[in-house]
Amino acid sequence: MLSFYSKASMNHSDQVREFVRENYVAPARLTGAETVSVRVGDVHRAMKWDLKRVPQVCSALSTRKFLSIANVELIERKGPPSGQSTTVEFTFRLLRPVTGPRSEQPKANPTAKGDSLRDLYGIFAEEFKALGGGEAFLKKERDWGPDAWERYEAEELERKKVHAAQ
Repeated sequence: MLSFYSKASMNHSDQVREFVRENYVAPARLTGAETVSVRVGDVHRAMKWDLKRVPQVCSALSTRKFLSIANVELIERKGPPSGQSTTVEFTFRLLRPVTGPRSEQPKANPTAKGDSLRDLYGIFAEEFKALGGGEAFLKKERDWGPDAWERYEAEELERKKVHAAQ
């Protein structure tokens, strides 16, 4: 399986994420499983690290980065309250695969000279027609006054009058 990371740039957390993705998540996907459970002690032992790196395994699997790279969702985390133990177990839901690597997704091209703004021209034409036209709408708004709260209070007072009259 191709590595998501270049080997030169892999720190210990990246190594954990890559190991779990390749050895837990990918095989679970191949079998059609909906979830996969990962026990920190098993990962730690397989990587042949000393005990001081247990917290690093726990934190690497808790990151959004891992969830994104592995395309999984954390369902449950079991273990001691400290959350830093070889007995911590993560259960992930396998999400549907993305249609292609992120690098292959088309990138939005910026438009030159406001072309995208021109595409919006006339988008509210029908709405402004219903209000008597754009100029009439703006004149009505400007004539009301600068205080939006005054307008709100007046509209509320009007609604209460209408409601009381009914």
